[in-house]
Amino acid sequence: MKVALISPKWNQMVNSYPSLGLGYLAAVLERRGDEVRIFDFGLDPRRPLEEEVHDVLAFRPDLIGLTAMTTSYHSAQETMTLLRAGTRAPMVLGGPHATVFPARTLEEQPALDYLVFGEGEETMLELMEVIEGRRDPAAVAGLCYRRDGQVICNPARPLIRDLDALPFPARHLFQLERYPLYAPDGGRMLTVLTSRGCPYNCSYCFKGIVGRTYRQRSPENLILELKELIRTYGIRNFYFIDDLFTLDVKRLNVLLDMIIAEGLDIRWQCLARVDRVTPELLRKMAAAGCRQIHYGIESGNQEILDRVGKRITLEQVRQAVRWTAEAGIRSKGYFMLGLPGDTEETMEQTIQFAASLDLDDAMFSLTTPFPGTRLWEELVARNPETQYNSDFSRAYYYNSYTEEIAPFLNVSEVSDQRLSQLAIEARRRFDESRRKRKYQRRLGKPLGTALWTLSRLKPVRAMGRRILDLPAVSRRIPLREEQSPKWN
Repeated sequence: MKVALISPKWNQMVNSYPSLGLGYLAAVLERRGDEVRIFDFGLDPRRPLEEEVHDVLAFRPDLIGLTAMTTSYHSAQETMTLLRAGTRAPMVLGGPHATVFPARTLEEQPALDYLVFGEGEETMLELMEVIEGRRDPAAVAGLCYRRDGQVICNPARPLIRDLDALPFPARHLFQLERYPLYAPDGGRMLTVLTSRGCPYNCSYCFKGIVGRTYRQRSPENLILELKELIRTYGIRNFYFIDDLFTLDVKRLNVLLDMIIAEGLDIRWQCLARVDRVTPELLRKMAAAGCRQIHYGIESGNQEILDRVGKRITLEQVRQAVRWTAEAGIRSKGYFMLGLPGDTEETMEQTIQFAASLDLDDAMFSLTTPFPGTRLWEELVARNPETQYNSDFSRAYYYNSYTEEIAPFLNVSEVSDQRLSQLAIEARRRFDESRRKRKYQRRLGKPLGTALWTLSRLKPVRAMGRRILDLPAVSRRIPLREEQSPKWN
């Protein structure tokens, strides 16, 4: 059968990397013998949706599958409506939004025939048999469907226990060259997922919608995938996108040993918790090619961290960032402004804390209570009239720092306008602190601080930059960028 898989548009943001979820679905369908195409509408946000839909219809699929988060569901709705006007092929929706609102989503979208909630690989295989008339939909766990005008949701499907049994994502179905994911040296970068699930319970995170479990692929399976990617695409830059890459230190040590022993000569970045790294582990990660780590820090106020269930301390943050720098690895910190209980004072503490850390980069996002999170449940408990609606299309929490963005469902103790202003201010102050550290590294702390202070005056700034670039000054106190392993 011919299957079209669609990733809808989301706001005006270009998708940074392909949906590995769709890649895994495509892989299991291809292994079954189906002809699959992936259409990523998010690669060209400004292209008219009608043109995107035309491309799908030209493929003449026997089944159309879409994925959607809550923020992109409005776009998926528009897409399904246009598709239904041009084809009678059955349509199925999956992803986080479908998993949080299975029955409601199928009820409110007449163009939709089926809905998959939870992990989709095994359910999609059985749904194909339903489409072929070889299986009753009532026998498919994790599926919602219509019968006699009524929406029926079957029991949930158990999670996939053996992730190694899944084929590698069908990356050949993506236009990989169009995704703007690059290493600092300009080389293309590919994403890899090494685990699924999360045992933690941070109030703002939706990753627990399929249960507080943690399952991981074996180091041997990961090495096979890395080798295949190197052989197929000639790419040696990778981004391990699972949130808990360093959670299982035993598995990670085995993986690092294998990367080194196999001589893969790869460069990679990952996400990690600050309480799951040590100086020894970080040094070994650097030796195995790690060049950047992204840490979820969220707040500079311990009470706020405790309230959202982060289960880390500010001292652990300071240690992890310092150890990462000492290992010669770059670090990026993620911060959230407008968390429950956040006041102007606590957010000022977050901004000051971020500026005090020796981070190479930072991101400040606006807190949004998404359905499926504990934060959403707490909001609904306080305000029972709160419910999901199409307004979530405005829940755009990524910050370009060039203009203020309005927070959506503000749960902090400050006004929407002030929260937007603080997001811009946070980035400006972080950048200033980073420039200050640059002067101090090159010139020493006393002289560097003095020159940095003067450089804030525009007439002096250009002269200060010329001084920093003098060979004699550069040799005196090199920057960490020059001390740490180069990306390439």
